[in-house]
Amino acid sequence: MKPVKDYINLLPQEEKKSSPFATWGVLLTMLFILAWLGLLGWQARQYALSQNRFVTLSAQKQALRQQMDALRKELAIVSPTGMTRDKAALIQDILKERVQWSQVFKQLSLIVPKGLWFDYLEGIADGKAQIRIKGGALSYLSIADFMRSMEKSGYFEDPQLSYAQKAVVQGQDMVGFEIICGMKKAQEAR
Repeated sequence: MKPVKDYINLLPQEEKKSSPFATWGVLLTMLFILAWLGLLGWQARQYALSQNRFVTLSAQKQALRQQMDALRKELAIVSPTGMTRDKAALIQDILKERVQWSQVFKQLSLIVPKGLWFDYLEGIADGKAQIRIKGGALSYLSIADFMRSMEKSGYFEDPQLSYAQKAVVQGQDMVGFEIICGMKKAQEAR
């Protein structure tokens, strides 16, 4: 049975129609939500990829830093943290100016002929590295051989004889001498 109001109402009953705007509105809202979710997913994927790339680059940076530290140790380059490039360059310039005395003594030991000895050896550093050698020899020929060997060695530059003087010591003839020559740095001498 019908309710009473249906009998009292004199107006015809309205048909329930769906509005075309409501249907399109729901579709557009759903489309917007899907697009928004798609963009959110794409952003999440990009973030994950960038995080992976960051981790990879951090590992590469760490490996390169370890290699650089190993090379610095091998090359005896001291570079404490916080050192500027200018300070490091200044230290490298100072180290280049150093004379490696162990190499100088090694070279001298290889070229000293028999019958020649050193009494005095002095390093001079007024502008360029030089060495002054005072000693004795049994003959002038030993001194000449020594100076020729110095020129050929590659470690000594322009050896000059300051003096060579014959003397008699304990009944034996000997020649006292003094030689001054420049020295090449280790990297120049090769």
